[in-house]
Amino acid sequence: MSKTLLVKKIALLWVMLMLFFGVSMTHAQADANAAAKIPWAALSTSEQKILTPYQSDWDALDVKTQMQLQRGAIRWQQLSPEQRQKKAVQLSRWQAMTPAQRVQMRARVAAFQALPQAQRQRIKRAFQRFSGLDQTQRLQLLQRFQAMSQAERNAFLLALESSAKAERGRLVLMGIPKAERRATIEMMRSFTPEQRRQLTQYLKLLAPNERDALRKQLLSQSENERIQFLQRVR
Repeated sequence: MSKTLLVKKIALLWVMLMLFFGVSMTHAQADANAAAKIPWAALSTSEQKILTPYQSDWDALDVKTQMQLQRGAIRWQQLSPEQRQKKAVQLSRWQAMTPAQRVQMRARVAAFQALPQAQRQRIKRAFQRFSGLDQTQRLQLLQRFQAMSQAERNAFLLALESSAKAERGRLVLMGIPKAERRATIEMMRSFTPEQRRQLTQYLKLLAPNERDALRKQLLSQSENERIQFLQRVR
C-alpha cells in the first residue's frame, strides 16, 4: 500500500470514528434540522478526496450525517503530521479491539461526555500529565494503581485532585503582588466553603483585570461588607 493511500485510509477511518462516537459534533447536530442537504459539488476538493468512498451514496445520506462527515474531514485537514500519526496509532488500537471492548469504549466515551465541563478538563489535564511520563514510569504507576484496594484507589484519586487544586492555587497566588498574598489567603480562609464556591462562580464572569480589582475591593472591606457583597451577587 502506497503512503498516499495509507494516509487517505487513515483519514477516512478517523472521520468514520468521529461519526460513530459523535464526538465534537454538537454544532452539526444542533443545525441539522434547519439546514439543507450539502451537494457533493459544494465540498472542497480536499474534502472530496477524504470522503470519496461516500460519493456514490452522498445524496442519500441525511443532512446530519453529511454535516458530521464534512466537519470530520475539515478537522482532519487541520491536524499536524504529528497529530495525524497519533490518530493512526489510536485507530490501529481501535481496529484491534474485540466487539465487547468496543462496546465498553463507547460506554466510557458516553460517560465522559456526560460529565460537567470542569470535570472533563480535570481528567484531560491528568491524562496529559500521565502522557508526559516515560513508558517505565507509566507501567509502574499502573501496576501500583491495580494493586490498590478500592478504598486506596479512592484516596489516591482524592490526593490527585487535592494536588491539582493546590497547583491551581499556587498559580493564582503568583499573579498577586507579594505584599498582598497573605491578606488574600486569610480573606479566602475566612469564607465558608459555600461562600468560596459562590465567589469563584462570580469571578468566572469577570475579565482578569476586573477580578483583580474585585480582590482589592474585598480586601479593603470588613467581613460583614464582604458577606453583604456575596449576598447581593448570589
